Amino acid sequence: MTRFLRAKGRPARSGKLLLVAYRKQKQVVGAAAAQGILAALVRRGVTGEGGLVETSLLEALVDLQVEVLSVHMNSGNKLPERSHVRSAHAYLSAPYGVYPAADGHLAIAMTPISKLADLLGMDELAPYRNDPKSWFTSRDEIKALIAARIATRNVDDWLAILEPADIWCARVLNWPELLGSEGFRVLDMLQTVGRDDGVSLHTTRSPIRIDGQRPKFERAAPHVGEHNAALWEEFDLG
Repeated sequence: MTRFLRAKGRPARSGKLLLVAYRKQKQVVGAAAAQGILAALVRRGVTGEGGLVETSLLEALVDLQVEVLSVHMNSGNKLPERSHVRSAHAYLSAPYGVYPAADGHLAIAMTPISKLADLLGMDELAPYRNDPKSWFTSRDEIKALIAARIATRNVDDWLAILEPADIWCARVLNWPELLGSEGFRVLDMLQTVGRDDGVSLHTTRSPIRIDGQRPKFERAAPHVGEHNAALWEEFDLG
C-alpha cells in the first residue's frame, strides 16, 4: 500500500520484492508517536497548552521513505534503480556495497574509485578511476571487478590495507561474532528476565541510556490477563 516493499527490495526493473519484517514497521510508527508526544509535552511546558497526538502506519511509512519518494517526485517520477551487483543503496555509486571475502564479508562505503584502485592493486579499474560519472553509470561493472578482487583474501587482510588509508569499511558480523565482540560486551545490552511460573528468558536491554545508565529489568512480560484481578480490586472495577 505504501510501496515500502518495492522501495526496500530488488531493482525496479526486476519486478521482484523483498519482504520487510512487520515488526520494523510497528517500531517506526511507535517512534513517530513518541516524537509527537515529546513535542506536545515540550509545547505544554512552554505555553501550558496540551494537544492531541495522532499518527498511523500509513503516515509513518510514507515518512520513512522521504528520501526515495522525494527523489521520485522531483525526477520525472523515476523509480529507484538498484545495482544488480552487491546491491546496497539505490542512489549511491560504486563501490558502496557488501563484498564476500575469503572468510566473511566486507562492507565498503563511499570511496573514490581512484583511491580504492590503488589500495586494492587493481589496474582493471583504470578506465573508471578518473571518470566520477562512470562510478554510477557503470557501477555494476565496477562492483563486479571489486568483488572478484575482494574474494581473493581474508577480511582482516583487506582491513589492514584499507583502514590505515581512512577508507570507510568494516567486517560484516554474524550474530555469534557480534555477541562475542568487545564493543558489544562493553555496551552491556543483555539481561535475563523471568516470571513467577519459572519462565526465564535471556534477551536484550533498552538501546537508550539516561545519565549514563541503561535500564535493566528482571521481570518478564506477564501472561495476558495475569493482573486483571489485582487491577479490578485496586480500582474497584469488579
